Amino acid sequence: MRVEFEKLHGIGNDFVVIDGRSLAVSWAGTLGQTLCDRHKGIGADGLLIWRDTGAGPSMEVINADGSVAEMCGNGLRCFVKYLLDNHYPKLAAITVQTGAGPLSCEAQRDPSGRVQSVAVKMSAPQWQPEAIPLLAQGPLLDAPIQILAQSVRLTALNTGNPHGVTFDRVTEADRLRLGPALHDHPMFPAHANIEFARRVVDALGDVSFDLDVFERGCGWTQACGTGATATVLAAVRLGLAPAEKAIAVRLPGGTLHITVDRDGIATMRGPAVFVYCGQIEVQSSV
Repeated sequence: MRVEFEKLHGIGNDFVVIDGRSLAVSWAGTLGQTLCDRHKGIGADGLLIWRDTGAGPSMEVINADGSVAEMCGNGLRCFVKYLLDNHYPKLAAITVQTGAGPLSCEAQRDPSGRVQSVAVKMSAPQWQPEAIPLLAQGPLLDAPIQILAQSVRLTALNTGNPHGVTFDRVTEADRLRLGPALHDHPMFPAHANIEFARRVVDALGDVSFDLDVFERGCGWTQACGTGATATVLAAVRLGLAPAEKAIAVRLPGGTLHITVDRDGIATMRGPAVFVYCGQIEVQSSV
């Protein structure tokens, strides 16, 4: 059967969005891999499937390797743009059900009424090992990890999915080796997104970060919203960045702004861009 889709991106992190509410299709596994394949499919970092749970719109995330993700920050902004531009043109805000729970999203529209950016109030970060999940006796906060014959200081947390953040300065060659190795480290039984953050302080004393992310199910990515959020949350907890101030996080695909409030809850703001729409043939699972 033919299925309509939209292609969108959030600072280069690209997604295929499908209204799956009435479709009997298993999107994970081989189908997800095929649709995300950049040579034989549409090409994307993941699929975003619109489900209806009775509690409002729900977003199912399928990674490019066919695995299911709990949450995706850039994907959620794209999903909100898809919903508000096509189905809820009068709404300025919407709550979306995700694998990380219901998340409140506020959109900013351009003069034509189309969504151009979205602010997402993220779920409360989890630092305890069992919630990440992490095989450790207690929280991992800027702790040295021995890997590939070197030591990397790592902070672990869950911002809807598991993350390991390092603020160590490493060479590009070491980063390219360490990212996959830390992603596969036995201490992360469900694997983890790995963030390599470089703290920058300008002449006025303002803090920002340059960030590279090795993402579960995708590899090195243009952008990762939950990863940018995890980085700023870790920086605030370690005293490397202030709370209650928007912190710029520059990724290869563009910049996100993350604000951590006094209660330790982060809001992520960034753009969402329509690329194109089309149809593709898929096999029903019935």
